Amino acid sequence: MIRLGIDTGGTFTDAVVVDTRDMNVLAKAKSLTTKGDLTRCIGTVLDRLPHEVLARAEQAALSTTLATNACVEGKGGRARLVIVGTTDEILRRVDAQGKFGIPYSDVLAIDFKGSYDGNDVTIPDWEALYEQHPAFFEEADSFGIASLYALNNGAIVEKSGAEFLRRRFGKLVVEATTVAVEPNVIGRGATALLNARLVPVIEEFLDAITAVFAARGLDIPVSIVRSDGTLMSEGLARIRPVETILSGPAASVTGACALAGAPESLVVDIGGTTSDLSIVHRGRPNRTDGIVIGGWKTQVAGVHVDTIALGGDTVVRYTKNSRLELGTRRVTPICIAASRWPGVVPALESYYAKACADFHARYEMLYLLRDPGDVTRFNRPEQQLLELLREGPMPQFDRRMEDILGLKTDRLEDEGIVMRIGLTPTDAMHVRGDFDEFDAKASKLGMQCVLKSYRGEDASHDEREIMALADEIYDLAQHRLFSQAVRVFAQDRYWPDEGFELDGQMASIVKSTWQGRHGERQPFNIVCASDATLVGVGAPTHVLIGEVAQVLGAPRVVPEHAGVANAIGAAASHVSVEQQVRVTPLRGADGVLKGYQVRSLEGIESFADLEEALQAAREAAKRQAIEEARRRGAQEAVQCEIIEDRSVYTATGVMEIAREWTITARVE
Repeated sequence: MIRLGIDTGGTFTDAVVVDTRDMNVLAKAKSLTTKGDLTRCIGTVLDRLPHEVLARAEQAALSTTLATNACVEGKGGRARLVIVGTTDEILRRVDAQGKFGIPYSDVLAIDFKGSYDGNDVTIPDWEALYEQHPAFFEEADSFGIASLYALNNGAIVEKSGAEFLRRRFGKLVVEATTVAVEPNVIGRGATALLNARLVPVIEEFLDAITAVFAARGLDIPVSIVRSDGTLMSEGLARIRPVETILSGPAASVTGACALAGAPESLVVDIGGTTSDLSIVHRGRPNRTDGIVIGGWKTQVAGVHVDTIALGGDTVVRYTKNSRLELGTRRVTPICIAASRWPGVVPALESYYAKACADFHARYEMLYLLRDPGDVTRFNRPEQQLLELLREGPMPQFDRRMEDILGLKTDRLEDEGIVMRIGLTPTDAMHVRGDFDEFDAKASKLGMQCVLKSYRGEDASHDEREIMALADEIYDLAQHRLFSQAVRVFAQDRYWPDEGFELDGQMASIVKSTWQGRHGERQPFNIVCASDATLVGVGAPTHVLIGEVAQVLGAPRVVPEHAGVANAIGAAASHVSVEQQVRVTPLRGADGVLKGYQVRSLEGIESFADLEEALQAAREAAKRQAIEEARRRGAQEAVQCEIIEDRSVYTATGVMEIAREWTITARVE
């Protein structure tokens, strides 16, 4: 099958056309992501593909970090959660806001009348509830609803509440059991609420795809990569966007596995803002049953990803003690800014002409990333800055900037209104000739400005000093990547189920190992080593990964199409579903066995005979798995595998008593 793969990331939007029978890349293209108008970057990247190749595409598969970024940045629609089976007091006692990310102002807790086994359930009076809290409901653009014991009673309370809310308000309602299947009702509620918040984010992306495809006559089915690396249909993604919160990283790992063919590996995806590291064992990436992101603790299963602040756009600055440091904040590289705005190079030339010792990085510039509209919530200096930046990028040494006394731009930058232009690893790559997409002369001029400010004019004219600065930036980036790789390997080997960070002593050992990598062997060495293959994907990875692999003694692979691995991963993904049904023994107060219950999202059935109950569970699991596969977009015939597991406990240390049977239907 010929597939079109598209990945929209924070910096670039990539597109590939792939023959999935042998993963042959027929065409590929890149474009800068235009966050204010996604149709522009998506349209541009498609137009850079040969028309005759694009016309052969039979399906489209997408991946994106838009939902990821929205979680981290706290963005999304105005959503409200109704949670049945708890109280405000309980929510605060368990710290639902701190541990799960549920804002207390966005949740309405209702006590629950019903039994754990699902036999006794009382449906709340929804109309009366609305009359008691009209503002809570009327201010929402969408809703989530979660109920205690929903997994044991067919989620009848959630379904009843959702039906009322849809009928009363005509808005999207997310039933928690459709996006989360763990018993913890607060965790399911958090997942449902986040899903409701992300709907407008994913709709903007999919609407842009629809518009661009229509304009180019592309009438093909569209799917999107879920957080676990499998596909879901466009229609399902519009109502279950929470399942895409790790879409980009998941596609990256899938693409890396498809391109490299290394069953034991560490996938390193270096993007513009961050780097993602994922362990792969026996060809499958490590997974987590509950993604934690941006303060939200969800019940969304996904690829296990370790993320660090290391990307092509990570800021590089000198500190007050004249030491070069790699920061954590993202800025626009000088080379990219110069390609976009003609005034950047003249401004740097002006700074260079007057440069002296500068501890405030005044060679950096500011520009307006988005217009905030109403500025009354900002103080007077902030309002003055916004007015200046409407004219275009402004260097910090400009007299008009200096006249805004005491200006602090942190809040404007944190809110994504203002962004900096500064020195980055991408600029170092342009100076060294490892990357030539943008204005390399501007990157060199930026480095000369830095050198003149911190090392004097002679250094700024010396080509060797300029290259040494680029090498130092490389070393900082490689050291950060090496340290994180050691941490990830150590956690996977020794603490797989726990969070692990390098403490001060271990960090010192890792740093010493890195700094002494080219020195003489010492009488005593602690070696950080791995046999796993380092697989590098993302545009700048080939520059940084080689030295890291060498110090680890690990083989490395940077595939031919590493720069568009996410888009290839999207094209390589497929629909895969697992559905579980549980069979539980029914016992009386005297412990005597009375029968068996089959519990699924369809409801509860009771049986006197175990084999009849197990057969009913197998049929229900298979039916639900196939139905879910169809919802996710499976078009061809599907194969279903049944897996059975029995949970037992031991009575009096001798006799095993069955506690539960779990029937899993897997569709590939």
